[in-house]
Amino acid sequence: MKPTSLIALLALLACCTMGAGCVQSPASDDTDAEMLSLLNTMQSEIDGALTAIDRSAEMTAANLSLTGLAGPGVDALLSEALQSDPSVITATVIARNGTVAAVQPYIDELAGADLGDQAVVQEVFTREAPVMSDLFALRQGGYAATIEHPVFSSDGEVIGAVSLAFQPEVLVRRYAEPAVAGTPYTVMALQPGGLVLYDADPGEIGKETLNDTLYADFPELLDAARQYAENRSGHTTYSFYAAGSGTVVRKEAYWTTVGLHRTEWRLSVIREIGA
Repeated sequence: MKPTSLIALLALLACCTMGAGCVQSPASDDTDAEMLSLLNTMQSEIDGALTAIDRSAEMTAANLSLTGLAGPGVDALLSEALQSDPSVITATVIARNGTVAAVQPYIDELAGADLGDQAVVQEVFTREAPVMSDLFALRQGGYAATIEHPVFSSDGEVIGAVSLAFQPEVLVRRYAEPAVAGTPYTVMALQPGGLVLYDADPGEIGKETLNDTLYADFPELLDAARQYAENRSGHTTYSFYAAGSGTVVRKEAYWTTVGLHRTEWRLSVIREIGA
């Protein structure tokens, strides 16, 4: 969402409130403006970080078109791609048959593995275009997503793909924590389907808001999750636990969208508004 769209959203909400005969106080107006400003800044930063990873994958794929998928220079290319963002944890070359041709840092169980059954690998080869995956669990713990670019031969045939795996939690945290430091706000990022990518409470990451039994007693939160799924930006209120606490409080959230290659994340700024 562009900055003007955020401003328009705030104006719309203000008009709706006034139309209901309940004009917001200046303090409330200031809070809304601050939340939207923080959201706009983080949106730009996170989109920029995703774009940097994407460009690195694209450049690596272009270089592999010249060098081939294996050889002494491939590991150097992958090591360079790892530097595109602190959240990037592996850089992998996947041959057209789905097997791993090279990986950095070297992981024995990944080298030579068959990834052909992974949906994101099938998609990059079928579409012959870059893709960004949804979140998936790592064998060693934690979660990651991948940005993948096809590698083309000199005659335009797809011969493989470059896959950069990164941790959305790490990426979002780098911008979220300084953005809300010293404020009463928290940040959450989730997939439109409700899977939590980042939360101030690390225990929430990887949970499904629409399926996890933890959320069954909070119908407003489930409704908010459905709003997130259906709308690329918006505003809502709901009840849930205070961050790091067992106390239930009222919360207010504004959200917008970040993402790449038809894969979207909902990015939200949240504040507590009472018990």
